[in-house]
Amino acid sequence: MKTKLILVAVALVLIFGCDSEEYEAPFGDFSALAWITTEGTETSDYITAVNEYVGFRDVSQNAIEHTWRYPAGTRILRNDFNQNDTIYTNFISGSGPAATGNNLLNLLFVEPGVKEIVLRNVFNDSVRESVPVEGKWVVEKTFTVNVLDEVSPSFQVLKGSDVVLEVSESDMPLLTDSASWPTVTVEAGEQLTYVDRTTVGAPDNRTWTFNGGSIATSNRESENVQYRNLGTFQAGSILSRRADITKPAGEATKLIPLTIEVVPSSQPLTIDGAITENESEVLSFKVSGQLKTIVNEENNFTVNVTNTVSGFNETIPVASVTINPDDASQIDLVLSAPIFNSDDITVSYTSGAIQSEDSRILASFDAIPVVMNFRGEMNIEGFTGYEVAWSGSGNQFRKANTEGYFAQQNGRSNAGPLYYFRDTSMAFEGNSSMKFETPAEGIPDSARLQGGGFPMLSPVTTGDYIPSVWVFIDNANTMNNLQFTFNAEGIKFIFDISTTPRGQWVRLTLPEVSLPDISKGRFDLEITNIGQDDPIVQKLWLDNFDLLIIEPRL
Repeated sequence: MKTKLILVAVALVLIFGCDSEEYEAPFGDFSALAWITTEGTETSDYITAVNEYVGFRDVSQNAIEHTWRYPAGTRILRNDFNQNDTIYTNFISGSGPAATGNNLLNLLFVEPGVKEIVLRNVFNDSVRESVPVEGKWVVEKTFTVNVLDEVSPSFQVLKGSDVVLEVSESDMPLLTDSASWPTVTVEAGEQLTYVDRTTVGAPDNRTWTFNGGSIATSNRESENVQYRNLGTFQAGSILSRRADITKPAGEATKLIPLTIEVVPSSQPLTIDGAITENESEVLSFKVSGQLKTIVNEENNFTVNVTNTVSGFNETIPVASVTINPDDASQIDLVLSAPIFNSDDITVSYTSGAIQSEDSRILASFDAIPVVMNFRGEMNIEGFTGYEVAWSGSGNQFRKANTEGYFAQQNGRSNAGPLYYFRDTSMAFEGNSSMKFETPAEGIPDSARLQGGGFPMLSPVTTGDYIPSVWVFIDNANTMNNLQFTFNAEGIKFIFDISTTPRGQWVRLTLPEVSLPDISKGRFDLEITNIGQDDPIVQKLWLDNFDLLIIEPRL
């Protein structure tokens, strides 16, 4: 990322990028000192990446001497290149540490770290920030450039508490060496834990890609992957990157040099996780192993359906039991009658002939509640999931790094405070979530994230809904509530998070509510310090607020 910056020191100019244009000083024949940046703030601290350059230009008038001093880990570039060039080797004319009296200094940074560049100007007259030296006036301005290293992933893989693989920043695994990679053996149904430990290059985001496991990708710092299907797999890879647009771009992908051998389990074949309904009214659940063909198992399942509003209470026969075509560890049940998400449904099973590839028989289980499928009325693409990146217009920090929102208490720069900020390193679904984080003082009187005017959204129509939001609460968080509001209607949804599990994504819901038509105003998120005023950093992430549509059984 190259950002142009202009400094005036009777007048100084610091620019990212090369420019042969001559600058005309704005002050005439007298001496003065002033400096600005295009961001509108006075700063001498900048950030770039290794093997990128910064151009410094002194356009001072009436200076009788001037010198640039530059540190080790830098190279002087000639001025005969342009901004389309990306490789600068052929333009190197000198190396630091040294000094030069040139007006224009194009400095290539070849080593990471904090580098200081000093401009020393001598004047006959006093200027701002100058000091008298032997009858003259001297200004020394130091520019600090934080040079980020190339991104280099580092990670661990654990089986239980045992580290089975550790890859450092300097390790560079190659696919051609895969025959010599270590092998870890897991029983069907067991899991491995992948932990990102990358620090070199200051990445803020990662994408894991897994082979043969229960999930294909993840952006979490630590991820548990279960292996149900027999076979041998190469573990996958990790992509680490700097996604924050205030940093220079940078990314690197590294293979996970591990072979995973999944063998038959010594444990019983059991249901593994929840039973869920999908939008086609299919009930599904996973088991702790890969399955063989299922034949004539319908009568071994009992599906009880009740609905207190309509008075319905019946056992609905199962029409078919099949193995999911995309996941051999998942069983799909199709019922012989319609179901509605306002129903309460349980499924039980009497052990029959459902068998895994390693010849285990699925164990019986008692009535398990079904997690029903709900379609959201506020299923507004990108909005309540915070998927839309900041477009570049307006202040990135006040807009919480996204579009459609205004963070009222946010500062206007990285210095913050940044109570709300779109975060691509954490998401329940999609590519991002909304991060809420306080300073050490805790929550202010109120921290509000104002949503865009409702005419830009799909209106909510009169009906009964279940308010819902996904939340990931930091382990140290002591908060007990948060609130969403339809501003124009004064309708508030207050979620109690005092007992919500920490350190995992959890879906919060409120009791069914009846709402009128809503087609205007703002949709705000507000967090206050009332009853939660601990002077600590409070941190959580939010994703996918929605109003879940209830299907009545008539």
